[in-house]
Amino acid sequence: MRRGLLLGAVLGSLPALLFSAWAAAGNPWFLDRPGLWLGLFVLPPSLLLGGLGALLDRGPAGRWKATALLPLALLLLSLRPSPGPVDVRVLVVGVDGATFDLVDRLDLPALQGMSEDGTRAVLRSMEPMFSPLLWTTMGSGKPPEEHGVRGFRVQAQDAKVPRIWDVVEAEGHSVGVYKWLVSWPPRELDGFIVPAWLAPSPETWPMELSFVKELELAHRLKRKQVAAQRSSAELALAGIPRGLRLSTLVEVARWKWRERTERPQDEERFVALNLLRGRIDRDVFVWCLHRFEPELATFTYYGTDALGHRFWHLLGEDEDPLRRAYEQADGILAELLDEVGPETTVLVVSDHGFKALETDKLFISPLTERLRERAEASLGPTQVARLGIKLTITVEQASIEELESFLAGLVTEDEQPFYLWEPVPGSPDSLGLTLADEQLSPGDLEGGVVGGEAMSGYASLTDRSFSGDHDPRGVLLAKGPGIGAGVTLEDAQLLDIAPTVQALMGVSPAQDLPGRVLFGSQERGPPSRDQLVERLYPDPGSRQVDEDALRALGYLE
Repeated sequence: MRRGLLLGAVLGSLPALLFSAWAAAGNPWFLDRPGLWLGLFVLPPSLLLGGLGALLDRGPAGRWKATALLPLALLLLSLRPSPGPVDVRVLVVGVDGATFDLVDRLDLPALQGMSEDGTRAVLRSMEPMFSPLLWTTMGSGKPPEEHGVRGFRVQAQDAKVPRIWDVVEAEGHSVGVYKWLVSWPPRELDGFIVPAWLAPSPETWPMELSFVKELELAHRLKRKQVAAQRSSAELALAGIPRGLRLSTLVEVARWKWRERTERPQDEERFVALNLLRGRIDRDVFVWCLHRFEPELATFTYYGTDALGHRFWHLLGEDEDPLRRAYEQADGILAELLDEVGPETTVLVVSDHGFKALETDKLFISPLTERLRERAEASLGPTQVARLGIKLTITVEQASIEELESFLAGLVTEDEQPFYLWEPVPGSPDSLGLTLADEQLSPGDLEGGVVGGEAMSGYASLTDRSFSGDHDPRGVLLAKGPGIGAGVTLEDAQLLDIAPTVQALMGVSPAQDLPGRVLFGSQERGPPSRDQLVERLYPDPGSRQVDEDALRALGYLE
């Protein structure tokens, strides 16, 4: 019986142990919860087959404790310690929409520890506060009228100037770019690029990381399937040797089970998907750090912005999704600080801050799509995006006078203007729009007209689930060699980030970058590096974009 029991235990535990050894060979973080793996996948089949083997074997009685000890010993053999710190020179951690109003208020030891051990400053944003524009401004060190990214229907080739990773790699350094906006399609480089949420297709560099974007684009956790994509099992198998952890897969499985059995509401699904995405991104980025060992690395977390728009009004309540997003971002930062060496300079940045939306003005909201279609028919390529009750309209070929003339023609049946407009500071080809009459009634929407068309195509009753709005006061935290501890700088600007990162990398910023170097050598380099774009991004841009992501965040209806 003893022989049968031991043989059954070995055979029962062998598949799970071989799988764990395969996973840990390329991903030492996979078994982050070995007790769970042992309890779910190793011991049950071991006990089952061990018991059956004991019943079938006619030898002397065995010892049941051996059945448990053997697979446990084999499991320990399949584990290996996590690699040591990576010698990243500069790590930039983006926390989209982060504000000191919450960083200082919540229990966030990593973020607050960087305030105490390093330098902090309010990072001033700019209008219009659209994330693609702002992240490109930070990445390039040039204002929008120079870098050319003005709206959401953009891709990497639309940037007319090089970004940080372009400059640094051209100077001979390896780079890792994880979900920085306007990085799709990725180009081949020394390192890796995983594009952010605007990407309409799953390309990454190298392509072995494309499972991350397939998961995101297919919305597989939302029960929506996309043709010609790998199955969920195939994506998991592709991700396990590239960083996905057991705890993340368990959370994914738990959520999928809840979706099938409980059918949660859209808002709960939105929260769960953002937090699961954060876990997946953390897993894969940590693996990429160790696999590619970039000298410059960037990681951007978007849950704080996405949940801030919808759940700002729940701050302080027991069920506060935004607090959970900040805690997740803080936990990721804490882990990344442990993954890099003591000589690494770490910057935490946000493209803008956040505040409560003025809910007393939210009865009627302007719409984007019909206005954009009509403007494009009259003026050529046009971008329209919504932030709260305000639209920003940007023309690419027409003059601002032609845009104003077009808007002046959009009148109601009593010849009153439908929109009021004003210049957008620093954006000479854009106008900010609000409704001329914010007290429109449902009856007005039902029967009114705008420029001869139904008013319902230009405004609607507001979705009051959006309670947070962008604020110009963002976050900058810095920690590393030569950076003072407990220091507060005067306000920094988005334009300061690119020259500062280049200086910290030992690359002298070009003379045509208008921002300051906040840390590092003040020496300036060549007059300009804009010529890099022609070599690195030779193809013209397109207008593809993941519009579902824009609708989820409220930028489009």
